[in-house]
Amino acid sequence: MTTATDTEKPAAPARPTFDRRRVIDFVGENGFIIIFVLWCVYLSVATPTFLTVNNLTLVLRQSAIIGIVAIGETMVILLGGIDISLASVLGISAVGLVWTMVNGIRLPGSETILFLSAFPAAIVGILIGGLIGLANGLLVTRVKINAVIATLGMMSIIDGIGLTLTGGKTLYGDALQQIDFLASGFIGPVPVLVVLMFVFYAVFWFILNRTTFGAHIYAAGSNERAAYLSGVNVDRVKLWTFVIAGLLAGFGGLLAASRQGSARAGMGTDLLFPILTAVVLGGVSLSGGRGRILNTLIAAIFLATITNGLIQLGASTDAQRIVSGAILIVALSLDRLRAAAR
Repeated sequence: MTTATDTEKPAAPARPTFDRRRVIDFVGENGFIIIFVLWCVYLSVATPTFLTVNNLTLVLRQSAIIGIVAIGETMVILLGGIDISLASVLGISAVGLVWTMVNGIRLPGSETILFLSAFPAAIVGILIGGLIGLANGLLVTRVKINAVIATLGMMSIIDGIGLTLTGGKTLYGDALQQIDFLASGFIGPVPVLVVLMFVFYAVFWFILNRTTFGAHIYAAGSNERAAYLSGVNVDRVKLWTFVIAGLLAGFGGLLAASRQGSARAGMGTDLLFPILTAVVLGGVSLSGGRGRILNTLIAAIFLATITNGLIQLGASTDAQRIVSGAILIVALSLDRLRAAAR
């Protein structure tokens, strides 16, 4: 006897469905890498010097300072904040460093002026960045000022202090030859700047992906309330993140002073745009909790490649600014697209 069950046919396997959200997330975080590869292929065909060792080394050196400071910005944005002051922190740190080496420090109650050598002066410059980061962190966590407003105000204060100290003049001197090796030195065939950039990214990749502190950054950025209820000291995580971002900007000031052989107030102002672009272009969500630090590294190198390529193609400075602005708009649009798809 045949039953209804006996005559039933096995259900057909379910067809895979198109996951629009996953595609958008992938394009948002990694689509720029495809554009990067295509841009490099185009430049290798259009220009005879792009793929030379000297030019590729130059591109990596040009991306190093922006890339290192962008690490701190990446961490702050992963928390759902943003630090507008980091480029100015770089500038004031460089001014502090060069001032102590060239003009010296007058000891209290004495006519003696103490000139610092490279290492202690570098520590001073980096600590200036850390202290400003601490101030930013306290404004955000204790005073409860929005991070954008707090750091925007701090940027204005920093630039004003720098102009007051220097009188709008450029600081330079023979003493800066002590730090020349940072910008012009090599470790084997690789520039010191490039080695430092990759070392910093290796260290902070480990911190963000293999430590409790890194997990807390992602947790607080994804859902601050839930992170707090699960036992994360969110304010402490924010405070330390701003301090680390300031220290990295201070180190960027050391590298910038070494590269330029001088320092002036506002010398980092032009770097704010590429720093933010590198982070957002790399797929770090402005709403926090999502993003990969290695993508920030690739994006920083991509930006340097764009500038380098446009120069080789004979484009004007104005054209470079237009392209840079367009890239930032595209990066922000992708971020909003990712957010809307979730």
